[in-house]
Parts: sequence; structure tokens; C-alpha cells
Amino acid sequence: MPSAWNIPLQLFTRLTRVFQSRYARTDIYRYLGHVVMSIILGLVAGLAGVLFHTLLEWMRRAFEIISLLKFDFYDIDLIFVIPVLGGVIIAGMTRLFPDIAREKDVLSVIKSILLRDGKIPIKTTIFHFIAPIISIGSGAPLGPEGPAAKIGSGVGSYLSQLLRLGPVDMRMYASAGAGAAIAAVFNAPIAGVFFGIEVILMNDLKNQALSALIISSVVADVISRALLGNHHVFLIPAYSTGPISEYPFYLVLGILCGFLSLLFFWLRRCFRHLYNNTLKLENAWLRLLPVTLLFGIILIEFHQLYGIGYSAINDVLAMKFPLEVVFLLLLLKIVFVCLFLEAGSYGGVFAPSLMMGVLLGCAFACTVNAALGTSLSPVTFALVGMGGVLAGINSMPLTSVLLVFEVTNDYRFVLPLMLVSVIAYLVVVYVNHGTAYSNDLLLEGIDVSKRGEIDLLGKIKVADLKRIDYDTIDYRTPFPVLVRRLLDSIHGDICVINDRQRLLGVISLNDIRQAITSMELSDLLIAGDLINRVPTVTDPDPVSVAIQRLEEYHLQTIPVVMSAANPTLTGILTHRDILHAYSLLLEKMGTDQYLVNYSSRKK
Repeated sequence: MPSAWNIPLQLFTRLTRVFQSRYARTDIYRYLGHVVMSIILGLVAGLAGVLFHTLLEWMRRAFEIISLLKFDFYDIDLIFVIPVLGGVIIAGMTRLFPDIAREKDVLSVIKSILLRDGKIPIKTTIFHFIAPIISIGSGAPLGPEGPAAKIGSGVGSYLSQLLRLGPVDMRMYASAGAGAAIAAVFNAPIAGVFFGIEVILMNDLKNQALSALIISSVVADVISRALLGNHHVFLIPAYSTGPISEYPFYLVLGILCGFLSLLFFWLRRCFRHLYNNTLKLENAWLRLLPVTLLFGIILIEFHQLYGIGYSAINDVLAMKFPLEVVFLLLLLKIVFVCLFLEAGSYGGVFAPSLMMGVLLGCAFACTVNAALGTSLSPVTFALVGMGGVLAGINSMPLTSVLLVFEVTNDYRFVLPLMLVSVIAYLVVVYVNHGTAYSNDLLLEGIDVSKRGEIDLLGKIKVADLKRIDYDTIDYRTPFPVLVRRLLDSIHGDICVINDRQRLLGVISLNDIRQAITSMELSDLLIAGDLINRVPTVTDPDPVSVAIQRLEEYHLQTIPVVMSAANPTLTGILTHRDILHAYSLLLEKMGTDQYLVNYSSRKK
């Protein structure tokens, strides 16, 4: 008889043969295979989520044992050592595997699905399974959901690779795996489904991954509840949503949640500029260890900032902190979350968003009560603030409402929760002209408004590719001299300039073909008679603009000038150099998808 370990392997082998058989081409087998694959994905993603949660708890407890130790002669709280120990390990992993380390957070999942057909190497999944456990377990104030989404999508991708599925199926199951893992980690299957829709699928409701997303999320949540229990992490005291007259205050809270989210994005940009441009720190230890040391010192006074922060959220809901401490915790939380993310730590922003929202909502209600003599419920505003900041920072209003509802298991405050979440989301989208993920993808040259169209050349400036070895000729040059210069030119085109080195136009061999056939006229011509006025570009222009104009005017080179008002020639850009740079970018990003048709775009 086969051993217990061989049975799952044999079942999986038979499933592989079914997928690869000719019967899989028929509708009934295709749909049955899809359902079976979704169930298996939910099982594996659910188990991975449970294992991730369990190991994270073990790691947190192991480090907490260190913090309880005391020196014999000095009563020193060793909690400040814990983040530093974790930082040393994390920085070492980053140095050992720099390429894999860069593939972190939810944005990398979206890019894998858009650019690489959902193909995620298993070593990347393993790395981002281990690194966040060490990072969050050692106190980093980050959350488990980003790594969970990475793990779930990696599981879906790996199962698809084992079954030798096509690119369409691989993208589908990688997307479904991310939602299933979120469902398992938060015990929130509905939120897992909507996370997959709003974030991973970028609101593509027609995507065929929806059925796989729903099935796998339900199965993953069942596994999680069976192994970890059906309990909720938040302890909610008695509260009241108040009369209808309090809803204007909820509106104000929604706006504040939006502004707090904008502050979060601004701080991340500031710290990113500090590390990359001002300090120019590339060493992983130099980036991360000072942050962990500073954070450890702060933890001596404010233990509430340690790790995910669920216990701190319960303390805020129980009104255990005075107002000034709530404000201080909010400030420290947002600063250190941004610092850890930009310094190179591993973790998500869902859980930090929940804590920041609770702190903001509680502080807002208490401040208004003290200033105006109102009786707003700090508990209600804290709960509603969770959804507002979560929606603002992560650009997912529906998922935020459902996630807060599922993790609290309380429906009574859903109306103000919906209002605050949508208002916060709209504030961010209005100010930033897009969602958090769409703007980050746009910086990578991916336009999600066109369903993942990749504009890699938009990331390069003309100044990065222009040549300064170009041929010029004075506009008064006689025709015979012009012909000889053209035949000897480097690129087959000559730029015609005046006495002030300003561009007048371009002459190519095609432009002089007719003049060569008429010998009696050629002796009378000068270069200025044959110039062809062509479009120009400037150094700050993106190369995508240059390639559009080259395609539109059927050119091989385009002149680069100082500005439209000052057409002094500074170089040229060739079609060949642009294509070479494009190929290098595609190779760097690990995709072969030439998704942008530049010639069909408008100027």
C-alpha cells in the first residue's frame, strides 16, 4: 500500500494528467478542472497562511523572552535590542539576495501578473515567507497582509507551473492565491475576494479569475478557522453610533483620514529621497540598523508600537490612554512605518493603517468633545477611522469596509464606516490624481487605465539616450559639397544650422534624390533649399514622445534642441538607439511583452 505521503502526490499527478489530456479541452472537464484547481489552491494558500501566522507568533514570543531578561546589576529593558537583532538578520538577507529582496509588497504581485503572466519563482515566495516573519516578529511596526498576498500569489503561480498551465491560467490562479491568503490571515473571506478585485485585478470585474478568487478564498478561510479558531482579535466595548446629527463629524473624519493618508505618502517620498538621493545609502545595514536602534529606544517608553499592534488597538478602544499619548502614538506610528518601509524592512501596511485609523478616530472624537462639549463616542469614531485610513492608504474602499466589518464581527457602525472610507479614498484620488497602486505603476511605465499597457520608454529621458556625434552643415553649403557630406555622414542624415547654431531642418539622401537627377539645377542649389522641417525634442522629454514623432514622420533620427523657443542643436536621437534601450528595459523587467503601439498614440 502506498504511504500517507504518497497519496496526495499521486492525486496531484493524476490532476496534472487531467489538465494536460485532450478531455480538458471539453467544457465539462475544463470547468471541473477549474473548480478542483481553485479548491486545491485554497487549501494550500490557507495552510500557507496558517503556517505564516503560527511562525510569526513563535518568532514574536521568542524575541519577547529576550526582552524580559534583566542584567544582574542594572535594571535595563532589553526590548530595544530586539528590533536591532531582527534588522541585522533582515539586512543580511537583503545583501545575500538583492534581486529577490526587491520583489516585495503587493505592488510586486500586480507587476508579476501584468508583466510576467503571473510567473513567480518559488525561491521568491520562500524568501518573502521567511523575511517578514523575522521583520515583524522582531518588532517592526508593519503588517502581515502584504507578505501574505505575496505568498498566496506565489503558491498559485507555483501550482500553475507544476501543472504546466498556460499564461492566462497562471495569471488567474496567482491573482486568486493572493486573495485566498488575505482571507486566511484575517479570517475575512469576503474581504479577501474584494482585495483581489480592487487591488490585484485593479477593479477588473470582468476578469475570469473571479470564480477562482471566490472559491479559493472560501476554502482558505475554512482551513484558517479550523486550525486557528473562529475568534476575532479586536475586543470592542459598548458604543453607540449616535444620532443623525453626528454624521457631519463623520464627514470631517473622512477628510482627515484622507489627509493622514496623503501625509503617509509624503513621508515615504521624503524618506526615500533622504536614503536614495541625499545620503545615497545602498548598504542594507546602514539603511536599516539606525532605524531599528532608534525604534528600539522608543519602544522602551512606548511598547504599544511593537509589531502588528492589535493589542494596542484594543487598548485604544478600551480608552486606556490619555489624549496626548494617543496623538504621540499616532505620530510615532506613521513616522516609523514609513521609515521601516523605505529602509528595507518587510511587511504590509494594512495592519498599520488599522492602528493609525483607530488612533486618529479616537483622538478626533475626544478633541471635538473637549472643544465643543459634544458627546461623540470615541469607540465608534475609532472603529470608523480604521476603515478610513485603510481605504485612503491602500486605495480600496470596498475592501476596507468589508475587512473592518469582518475583523470586528459588528455591523452596527457600517453606515458611518462606508461614508468615512469612501470620503478618505476620494480625497486621496482627487489630490494624487489616481490611486496609490496606479500611480506607483505609472512610475514603472505601466498605465492601468489601459489595462496594463507598458510604456517603458516613458521612464527614460531624451538626455539619457541622445548622441552628440552628429553631422551638421551650414545652410549656405553648395549642393555638390552637400552630397559628399551626406554620403560620408554617420547616420545618413545631416542637420542644417544657421550662424547661431540654431536648427533649420534636416536633409537626408531621400531629400536630394530628385535634385541629383537634374544636373542643370543641382549646381544652383544650396543646403538651405533642400531642408526638411522635422519635429524636435528636448532633453527633459520622455523617449516615448520621441519614438511617436519618429514613427509619425517616418524618420530614423530626430534632432534634440535646447527648447522650443531656442532651437539650438544639442544632439540627435536615433531610432536604433531607442529600440536598443527598449530591449534592455524589457530584459531587465523580465518580460517580452511589447504592449505599447507608439505609432498609434496621439502626440
